Amino acid sequence: MAFAATTMLTICSCGSTRSGAGGYSTNIGVNARGISINNYDLVPVGDRITYTIDISTPEGQQKLYKLKLADAQRLAETEASRKYNCDRLIDPHFDYLKKGKRILRITVDGRPGNYKTRDN
Repeated sequence: MAFAATTMLTICSCGSTRSGAGGYSTNIGVNARGISINNYDLVPVGDRITYTIDISTPEGQQKLYKLKLADAQRLAETEASRKYNCDRLIDPHFDYLKKGKRILRITVDGRPGNYKTRDN
């Protein structure tokens, strides 16, 4: 048994070591510090917009079902951005109506903005 254990350890320790892509070492130079070399500006693209999700409609009722306020705000902002074809809202303001813990209506208004790259 000791011979079998020694043989198994010898076989397992003789494997070759591989790294990178297919065993080839590459030096790509990835900056993993969270620093972006791209610079973007958020530029206003129109007048202020308003978007409302209300439980009086079947679609609104389904969207707001069991959502917390923070999630409803994020949903309203995301859907407003999609509807008005912008990257995000600049200075969004929220108005909401609750009954107990249930959100009955949420409205977001803000200025649509799109990201533009800065020329360096």
